[in-house]
Amino acid sequence: MLAGSQSFSGVLWYNYLGSFDTATHFVYDLSFYIDNPASAQALEFGASQSAGGNRYRYYVQCLLVGQQVWRVWNPSSNAWVASSVPCAMPAANTWNHLIWEFERDSTGNVIFTAVTVNGNRSLINLSMPHDSDSTSGLDAMFQLDADVNGTPYSVWLDNVTLTFW
Repeated sequence: MLAGSQSFSGVLWYNYLGSFDTATHFVYDLSFYIDNPASAQALEFGASQSAGGNRYRYYVQCLLVGQQVWRVWNPSSNAWVASSVPCAMPAANTWNHLIWEFERDSTGNVIFTAVTVNGNRSLINLSMPHDSDSTSGLDAMFQLDADVNGTPYSVWLDNVTLTFW
């Protein structure tokens, strides 16, 4: 997967999995390999669930410039919110194992529970609201974000799973 040639451009991949309206707990597990991490602005991972007139966005971002922290998506402000958990620049040309744990509570808030990178688990415990959506479905996604110079880089994903119950 190659990120573009324009400043802050992005490339999004997603996979629609079907309608699973009753699922409330999610584990997004994958391995990724990046050839030139210094060229990335950010790497985004996540899932989205539409059920019962609501949309739950389990979107996370590893910000690789500036703060270098994990950030979560707030649909109310249409903006990223920084967590207190660092997201270190991954080593080039090395496989990394990433696990994210999400859930939605009984009031419909999206809970970003924890992130595990290469066996090191960190609690996030951030809660964000949902927004409205009349459709039904669940998908998993990945997005590459280019830096200010639009320097191309490649990312490979493997063993991508989204477990839910």
